Amino acid sequence: MNRRRRALEGLDEDIQEHIERETQENIERGMAPAEARAAARRRFGNVARTMEDTRAVWRPVWLEQFLQDVRFGLRMLRRSPPFALAVILTLALGIGLNTAVFSVVSAVLIRPLPYPDAKRLVWVAQYNPVVKAEMNPAADYLDWKAQAKSFDEMVAYSYGEETLATPESAGPERIAVVTDGFWRLSGARTSLGQLFTAVDRDALVISDSLFERRFGRDPHIVGRTVTLEGRPLTITGVLRPEFRFELPQSLPGMGRRGDDLRDIDGYAFNPIAPGDIRAIELVVARLKPGVSIESATAEMESLEPRIAQQNSGPPPEFVKARVIPLHEKLVGDARSTLLMLLAAVGFVLLIACANIASLLLARAASRRKEIAIRAAIGAGRARVIRQFLGENLALGVLGGAAGLVLARLAIPVLMQVAPLAVPRLGETNVDWRVILFAVAATLAAGSLFGFMPAVSLWQSRLFENLKQGGKTSAAGSAGLAFRRILVGVEMALAIILLTGAGLLLKSFWRINAHPPGFDPAHTLVVRTMLTGPRNRALVQQQLYFQELLRRIQSVPGVVAAGAIQTVIRGPIQREGEKLVLSPQMAMGAYDIVSAGIGRALGLRLVKGRWLTDHESGRPIVINESLARLKFGGANPVGQRLLVPDTGLPPEVAAATVVGVVADLRYTRLDMDAEPEVYFPYLQSKVLFGANIMVRTAGDATRLAPAIRAAVIGTDPTQPPAEMKTLETSLAESTVSRRFNLFLLGTFAAAALLLALVAIYGVVAFSVVQRTHEIGVRSALGAQRREIVSMVVWQGMGIVLAGIAAGLLAAFGLTRLMTSLLFEVRPTDPATFGAVGVLLTAVALAASWIPARKAARVDPLIALRYE
Repeated sequence: MNRRRRALEGLDEDIQEHIERETQENIERGMAPAEARAAARRRFGNVARTMEDTRAVWRPVWLEQFLQDVRFGLRMLRRSPPFALAVILTLALGIGLNTAVFSVVSAVLIRPLPYPDAKRLVWVAQYNPVVKAEMNPAADYLDWKAQAKSFDEMVAYSYGEETLATPESAGPERIAVVTDGFWRLSGARTSLGQLFTAVDRDALVISDSLFERRFGRDPHIVGRTVTLEGRPLTITGVLRPEFRFELPQSLPGMGRRGDDLRDIDGYAFNPIAPGDIRAIELVVARLKPGVSIESATAEMESLEPRIAQQNSGPPPEFVKARVIPLHEKLVGDARSTLLMLLAAVGFVLLIACANIASLLLARAASRRKEIAIRAAIGAGRARVIRQFLGENLALGVLGGAAGLVLARLAIPVLMQVAPLAVPRLGETNVDWRVILFAVAATLAAGSLFGFMPAVSLWQSRLFENLKQGGKTSAAGSAGLAFRRILVGVEMALAIILLTGAGLLLKSFWRINAHPPGFDPAHTLVVRTMLTGPRNRALVQQQLYFQELLRRIQSVPGVVAAGAIQTVIRGPIQREGEKLVLSPQMAMGAYDIVSAGIGRALGLRLVKGRWLTDHESGRPIVINESLARLKFGGANPVGQRLLVPDTGLPPEVAAATVVGVVADLRYTRLDMDAEPEVYFPYLQSKVLFGANIMVRTAGDATRLAPAIRAAVIGTDPTQPPAEMKTLETSLAESTVSRRFNLFLLGTFAAAALLLALVAIYGVVAFSVVQRTHEIGVRSALGAQRREIVSMVVWQGMGIVLAGIAAGLLAAFGLTRLMTSLLFEVRPTDPATFGAVGVLLTAVALAASWIPARKAARVDPLIALRYE
């Protein structure tokens, strides 16, 4: 009803406008005002009858006119290909980038997990509020399962690399060890064979990728026996290719790779018994229908202290229960980052819309005489505006379609740049949600950039344009002023994006600034894991690593080799110091190392000496962070700390500091160096695995085959779990930061390009409108440099205002990026200054080109221009 009322009001306005125009023409012919109005009404006819006739055919005519406007718009676009191409490409850039980022957001944050009742799946964990870390829930799992009433299914699992041996080969594979109920919770199905049950104690179900890679899709694989860590297992089935259970990251310090939750090669059954703490790291449960996260958390928090005390666990202040939606646990910190990137790419779309609106305003100004003629022969103001909206709709549809194609091409690039940067990134595709978003973004953008020219047209005096002739109209001047404001807005948005990208770039530079002596490009990381029954004895483990290091060091081209492994992260105490349990307590890493690790890694000795492989007593080396934390300005050498005796708490013994090394980030580049304690690996009672750091004289990758052969030669049943350069390993630790920098840098570059085009367009249009004025100034003696300076600085006023507004907005918005920065403040003056100078220089260059062109205009030609 409201729409119909507005349509009738528009019709009435068109009729009154026609009568007023006819009355004005009669007055100009010499008639009195009253006589002129009466003559105009007689000539028009019966107003009420006209409105009734119009209402009778209103809808068909409106639809026919709309389609006619669209067809006319397409014809007009064919007549001006450069204009159409500029608008379509600008819109495609904005829509394409937004759609590509939204496709990632949809896959990671919106799309539900592909499991039965996925919204009810939760992650259940123990949390130590003192050390701010999750703990192994093994001791309490069975009690949770028996006593908690909020869940209808609860399963525990562990996953890691284990040696899978067949008569043909042996090698590490990623294996998940699961308890009863896992298949019901995950909804898995097999393509061959069947899933094991609680009765099948020695069973293995393999993934489709392992089925192809290790067994060549042998149709007789079901029933075949393989050996996993020396334990014979029977393959009962092969999972369907599409099955992939997303496993959250395991407990900190477990030595897992970043891509463990992408592909699990096999699933083995874990028949856990009371008191058995084997192979339980993580617990996933399914809430009963109608049970909320809050009520489940309250129940677990009431049960956990009593259960922990019954199982001789830590005191109540050390253990809390956590119940978190599984989807939220998988996403982790990616949610806030992706939403920030989606907001940033929205700025690019706003800049694109402002650019298109500027182009449309310029085009409307150039067509003002055509519009006036249409109005003069009977087209009302609303009819002319509908024509423009039809043209804009055609542009929007073409630009949106091109943007969707661009997004489809950009998605593989995103996954190629950083496939492990975001959980579930590999599931990104163009589905119905993405298409719906692209359509909505296109309609919103079309309404935004089409609205501004329509408002300008509505407010203009159409028939004044006929009287103005070829001279510059007030409407054209007003349109130019509005376009300058749009440029200022674009500059403000662009500088926000550029400042954010600049801060990320500076952070990335700080992250990759290596200290002297540290050369990750010439260091190879060989990850080893001792498996099988023959390597369970400590003596065998020690002999293996001694022989392994000897063989690697004998490879030609190897400069140094050493072993290092973080045994545990825990509290650090000086001898005689009372341990005060609190979140502020000193925590650090305890690393077992061999003598060659210092030279292999490039650890710089600050005080004292390094360790040897055959030490007497209990010597340790600490890093500078720990020395500052525990000893202040005093010399730590000769001081004593309490160090784990077995590699596991609470057994500790006093050890003497014999040396201090400089801090070095050799595991994660984007984390500050933590306090570390190094002690001889032959004094450790836990040697199931270690990272062997091998420094080479030349290209480390060229020595990789020889080093692999040395590892296999030490024990053919223990091939290296992984080999890569330290440079590659460190680069993988910053993959999410590289992903963020790539996206925000791309958005900033697009914004800068669009702003550059907008400045050039506005200044060039201003020069065209002021050609006559420039000719007069030249004829009166103005020099070329004066004309250039006048044009540039008149265009730069609004640009500088936009830059100032953008810097002010960035000063507030970049504080939201604090978690993404490393050793850089969100209000870093150098970055803000550099971005301001860059945008000013770009704006000057964009203004200078049309200004130089204006200065070369012949005054006589300029005076005859209009």
